[in-house]
Amino acid sequence: MPSKLNSEFNYRYQVLGNTPWEKIKILKGFLEGRTRAVTLEEVSHLKYEAKVAELEHLKATNAPKHEQLNMQAELIELDSHMVVVNEAYELNRKEIEILNGLLAECYDIAEPTRIPGYSDEEMFEANAANEFTVSTLREMQSEIVAMGQPLAATVLHVMSNPHTLSAAIQSGLIPMQSLSLVVENAPVYGSLTLEEAQTLIQPLITANLEQGNNVLRLQKPKIT
Repeated sequence: MPSKLNSEFNYRYQVLGNTPWEKIKILKGFLEGRTRAVTLEEVSHLKYEAKVAELEHLKATNAPKHEQLNMQAELIELDSHMVVVNEAYELNRKEIEILNGLLAECYDIAEPTRIPGYSDEEMFEANAANEFTVSTLREMQSEIVAMGQPLAATVLHVMSNPHTLSAAIQSGLIPMQSLSLVVENAPVYGSLTLEEAQTLIQPLITANLEQGNNVLRLQKPKIT
């Protein structure tokens, strides 16, 4: 039986997806499930009608009394659920309207960034690094606000690929001086252990926070 799983607020702000293309991917998954539920509405009504026809057939053929009573009992039980079922299907249709509206908003934002000739699925793949970067840096920001410093594991995630690491440095979340990188012999961050990462980011962990433009920023570590 279908039910309204999420409110518009939850779909808009709480479901996964920090970038428009990832949000589209997630919302389309919800929409697919809600659309399948619409088909089940017709199935449930057809099954109910079949039970009614079967009871009429039993009466018309003067079937044994116990068979008629069993079928009548099944129909009474189905009747007791139909009000709730019909209400659930109505909520399901409203949820589909919400999802279609949110998807239209997301497409308005995302379409200008579509690579020419790319399908939605290809854009989801092309956007994967960007989604990972945004999600990881937001997690890092929340840790800085809550604890004054990011967790070593989060910084290790940042260092797992050059795209995310570059964005972290450019945004000021990781001071450039805290990681000594040379093009000729750059560390392979994806292969570092947690202990190795902690050693590399020690200047970052010991840095202080400073207030600037209402945004918490990491001060550049003092080099001694």
